Amino acid sequence: MAARAVSAQGYWRRLVPAALWARPRRLQHEGQPQAQPEHPDQPIQMENPYKEPPKRCILCEINVDYKNVQLLSQFVSPYTGCIYGRHITGLCHKKQREVTKAIRRAQVLGFMPVVLKNPQFLTDPKICNIKYPE
Repeated sequence: MAARAVSAQGYWRRLVPAALWARPRRLQHEGQPQAQPEHPDQPIQMENPYKEPPKRCILCEINVDYKNVQLLSQFVSPYTGCIYGRHITGLCHKKQREVTKAIRRAQVLGFMPVVLKNPQFLTDPKICNIKYPE
């Protein structure tokens, strides 16, 4: 009887692909240690040290208010009074829209000058990435 079961198993092995007879992948790796390099000279797995960290919006944690003129003046050109775009400020779309609305509101209400940047804030450190000033 045992001989007949072994021959039947061989019969099915010929008909069914070998991949179906193998243990499932989740069972093969269970409880087995990670493969270590065979020699100490082999490279090991590590993150790319040259990969730049993802760029983050600098204002996502800060509440933008039209009365905070010193913060808003960082996003205005000192020569023309124009609001810098997203490619210069590095802000996300939502915060750029909030900053633009706050600057316009501050200008209408008289907190900020419209044509030029307030001379009081000209010496503040720059938080925008301005490579080519106007």
